[in-house]
Order: sequence, then structure tokens, then C-alpha cells
Amino acid sequence: MKIVRDVYLVGSGQIRLSNPMDCHIYLIDGGNELALVDAGVGLDTGLIIENIRNEGFDEKNVRYLLLTHTHADHAGGCKKLKRAIGCKIITSDIEGKMLESGSEEDLGLDVAKRSNIYPKDYIFEHCNVDQTVKDHDIIMVGKYSIRAIIVPGHSKGSVCYLLDQNGYRILFSSDVVFFGGTIGLGNWPGSSLEEYRKNIGKLSNLSIDALLPGHFIWTLKDGQAHLNKAVENLKLAWVPPAWQHQHPHF
Repeated sequence: MKIVRDVYLVGSGQIRLSNPMDCHIYLIDGGNELALVDAGVGLDTGLIIENIRNEGFDEKNVRYLLLTHTHADHAGGCKKLKRAIGCKIITSDIEGKMLESGSEEDLGLDVAKRSNIYPKDYIFEHCNVDQTVKDHDIIMVGKYSIRAIIVPGHSKGSVCYLLDQNGYRILFSSDVVFFGGTIGLGNWPGSSLEEYRKNIGKLSNLSIDALLPGHFIWTLKDGQAHLNKAVENLKLAWVPPAWQHQHPHF
């Protein structure tokens, strides 16, 4: 499903484009090479590959998988996708360590299972990371340069990815900020209001047009307004609005 120029949705549990537990999974077309943003839960991975093909692309041209964080609905499919298409996994250092060897407690998966977010028999497949990024590092995907912005709060090392298409600016905000300025603050290890307050300012003054989060609706214009709302909410006295409690995954 084409969202905007050179950006496609190739997985999403919310609209049943792929496994019901998957986050939104995006494909970036850089011309001579492609990149995925996130991997889904790791069940029905073939549907993601089929969706890539249905958009007219060869999955073997996916050079990178840009991982935002290691919650299962975003990262559980890394190993299967890497094995199937040969992509390199990129994420922040701390998220990379959890992808490679984090326990269920480290990943918040034990909390999620107790909360009936995942079935009790779900197994997270660890996966080797090929490259780690620091704040403001640039990843080249064909004709596009993509900037990593590390914003701890939802998890210890959550990464947002900024794509600038000659002035039209797209932010893949994962579970850091959603449409309406809500945030992904939860009761699991690594999610921290204090870290949100320290780091949310990194999303100020980016002049974002399209805001493409890990769940829920997105917007193709005025995305910065939603980021600004989150920034302002985190300056106030009360815990800022987070996603709705009935949201099925994190």
C-alpha cells in the first residue's frame, strides 16, 4: 500500500495487512535499494515478503532493516526476514544488545504475556545486529539519506528515522509519538517518563510533514504539530496522554 512517494506500508496487524500482532511495517524505495522500517512479530513473515512483491519490488533488494526498538511486535521478525532476504539489521546499541540476547524480562515480554498481549507460548527469536547507530547518524538507502534520532522513553534506546525527500520530511516515529501527540509510556522495563522528559525535545523544530508511527493512523501533512503537542504535554504537571489502554500490542 503506497502511502506517499517512495514509502509503502507492507505490514500491519491493525488493518490485517499481515499478522494481527504486527506493528506498521514500512518500505522505503531508494531507487537501486530498499529499506524496511521494523519487522513485525515474526509470525506470517511470508505475508510481508508477498506484500513487497505485490508493490513491484524484489525483496532481495532490501539492503537494510531499520529497527526502531526490540518489543516483539516490531522486532520478533528480524531473524526470519534477515534469513529470507539477506537484509542487514540496524538499530541503536542498547536495542541491539537486547535483540541479540535480551531476556523476556529485559524485553518486557513477560509483562506483555501477563497482559494477554502475546500468547503464552510465543517465543522471541534473537537476531544478530549488523550495524548500530548513534544519535544523528546517517544511513544511506539508495538516493536517500536517513537520519537516526534516538529518543529513549518508550524503550531504553528507541530510534526514530527521519527521511527528507528534497524538503518533504517524513518521520518514522515508531511508538515514541503517535497521531494527536500521545506517547508510548507503559509499565514495562525501559519505559520511563523521566527519559521521555529528557529526550522528547529532540523532536522539536524538525519541520516534519508526514508522521508515520508504529501503530494507529498517520498524517501526510503538519506532522510537526503532533510532535509539538507531545513536547508541550511533557512540560506540564500531569502524566501526559498515552495511547489508549485497549491498544493490543506494544
